[in-house]
Amino acid sequence: MSIGSEYGNYDDPRDDWIRSLLTRILYLLVLAAAFILLICWFLPLVKERERQQNALQNLKQQVEQERTSYNRQSKKLTLLQNDPAYTELLARDKLDLMKPGETIFRMEPGPENSH
Repeated sequence: MSIGSEYGNYDDPRDDWIRSLLTRILYLLVLAAAFILLICWFLPLVKERERQQNALQNLKQQVEQERTSYNRQSKKLTLLQNDPAYTELLARDKLDLMKPGETIFRMEPGPENSH
């Protein structure tokens, strides 16, 4: 009695296509699992980078606003130091003073639209 005759021949060509199909399915499953693991590993890094890009953009906007404010204040300081007419204009405006024969008109800003 031979062992091969009891269990049959495992190299039978009719079973090769099943083995080939199962091997291909196994390879696809392993590749899919590796791809999913890579996504799970890189997704938090991508989200963190996006968050940092947004924070950087906000900081750049703040820097630009501060630069604009600095330029405006610097110009105002230069005018105060070097232009007596500007200093007189500011003083008269703050103290509500006018020259003889002069009429002052004050304009209040209108309500801003909140759209």
